[in-house]
Amino acid sequence: MRAFEAAARLMSFKAAAEELRVTQSAISHQVASLERSLGTPLFVRLPGRVELSAEGAIYFPVVQEALDRISLTTDLIRQANTPASLTVQVYVTVAVRWLIPRLQTFKEGFPEIAINLDASLLDWEFNPDRADMGFIYTRTPNRPSLTYTLLRRERLVGVCAPAMARSIPTPQDLKRISFLAVSGTSEDATTWIASVGASGVSQKSAPLFDSNLLAIEAAINGQGIVVVPHFLVEADIAAGTLVAPLASDVMQPGGWYLVHQERRGAEKAIRKFLQWIQNLA
Repeated sequence: MRAFEAAARLMSFKAAAEELRVTQSAISHQVASLERSLGTPLFVRLPGRVELSAEGAIYFPVVQEALDRISLTTDLIRQANTPASLTVQVYVTVAVRWLIPRLQTFKEGFPEIAINLDASLLDWEFNPDRADMGFIYTRTPNRPSLTYTLLRRERLVGVCAPAMARSIPTPQDLKRISFLAVSGTSEDATTWIASVGASGVSQKSAPLFDSNLLAIEAAINGQGIVVVPHFLVEADIAAGTLVAPLASDVMQPGGWYLVHQERRGAEKAIRKFLQWIQNLA
């Protein structure tokens, strides 16, 4: 039923597979099994796309309403019989350098809601099977059945230790400096380098880290320059442990969002956390 509902709503077996985090073949098999049980096709298979059959068009709104009512009732029962808690998916760097230092104010304001942080995921996309909400960065806030609330747009800044900063009086001095690369964010450094007017700067031999957190620590220890969103190093710049040597920043192309499943938007814990973090951001 879930496979049929998703495929009918999205008019695509592929999109349904992505939403439900299964293979396209699994969606096809599930729909075919349902069609055999009903004794009639629910879709018309066309080259590169599908359409609902007459029977599928009748069946779809009934199945969709039934699944929505089941989900809503399940959530209401869960909320009524369990203490309020909220699991937030968050990148480890954001958790350590921005969220955790501020989290005490949420606990004081809403002591009845227990907050759990899930920073174990390497995937930058929100996973509703693991968390109730996600604090994520994305250029494409358009996954189906999810609600995205823009929290902030950030500027990228290149920072390094004060001693290293003194050796970078001009953009061309970046040629002699080691860049600290973070998996999946190499374009950030490229964008920032272009914004300061430097040319011929290579990142090929840059040390590679799996999180901004590690790269920032390496920068503090004088191992190179790192390009990161400003809010992650704002406190370090204020304290003087990191310096922006060329006093230049550039807008990050995407945005930072709080995301949750559409159907869960009315839940108290989700509403309270969203309200709280919007006031911070």
